[in-house]
Amino acid sequence: MPIDKTEAFLKKFDYNFQRKNNALVIKMDFSQRVTIDFSDAEKIRITYKLVGWNSLTGFIEMSIKNATLYSFIGVLITTVLFVYLDLESNGINLIFIFISLIMWVLIWNIYYLIKAENLKRILILWNKK
Repeated sequence: MPIDKTEAFLKKFDYNFQRKNNALVIKMDFSQRVTIDFSDAEKIRITYKLVGWNSLTGFIEMSIKNATLYSFIGVLITTVLFVYLDLESNGINLIFIFISLIMWVLIWNIYYLIKAENLKRILILWNKK
């Protein structure tokens, strides 16, 4: 996968990206960055990162893998709090808030992973031509 061919593809389909030495940083929707590192001739590294003000980590910058892990830990801690404290507020069982939180985390994790993996697949197929 040569960097020039990948750069031509990104320009052709109007992706917002920057070239930094032997790497391309692609800016995607909802504060997601995909970095393709061409510095090693044998292997190309593709990393996914969430930057400030995204829907999953807020203003904290981290990889999608870490965001998934920390979200899962947060959901576990919230579950323990809801189960052991049996929280209830004005007749509204807070388990509904908990389920909404789980759905939010799952939807955004799936969204970010699908976008990143889809771009990776498209670039691989494009460079095989």
